[in-house]
Amino acid sequence: MSTITHDIFVHLIPSKELSNMFRRQAKGQRGLKMLALVSVGCAIWSEVERRKQEEQIYQLSVRVKKLERGEGE
Repeated sequence: MSTITHDIFVHLIPSKELSNMFRRQAKGQRGLKMLALVSVGCAIWSEVERRKQEEQIYQLSVRVKKLERGEGE
C-alpha cells in the first residue's frame, strides 16, 4: 500500500475587528515613538544649554578673579 501525503495550505484572513485592533496598536506605537523622539530632543537641547551656562559661569569666575587681583578691565 502506498501512502499519499498532501500539503494543505490554509490562508487565514483576520477579522475586521482584529484588523482594526492592529491599526489602533500601530497608531499608538507611532505616538509612543514620537514621544520618545521629542524626549530625546529635549534632553539634547537641555544638555547644550547647560554646557553654555557652564561656560558662561567659568568666564564670569575668571573675570571676578581678575577684578579681585586688581587687573580690572
